Amino acid sequence: MIKHMLVFRFKEDVPAEKVAAVLAELETFPSRYPAMRDWACGPNVSTRDTSMTHGFVVGFDSEQELLDYLHSSSHEEFVRLRWRPVIERQAIVSLHC
Repeated sequence: MIKHMLVFRFKEDVPAEKVAAVLAELETFPSRYPAMRDWACGPNVSTRDTSMTHGFVVGFDSEQELLDYLHSSSHEEFVRLRWRPVIERQAIVSLHC
């Protein structure tokens, strides 16, 4: 099992409706990428570190399934057209569990 985790912060000048649209699109990922398991996405509720506003975690049965998702044309298009323009910072970790 691979756990793929991403924490991120929206740019401060991004309108609330744009934030909501990006988060809503993220929520469609499990239905668009059937290899995804145990999807969870939401706002950061930590009181210890508020440097990131949101995060998600998802599982894949294999590293190849993760790579297939990351290199898919639909994922690349989402990142290029909708993600990068609104995200200020992010951190990504993938690990074997």
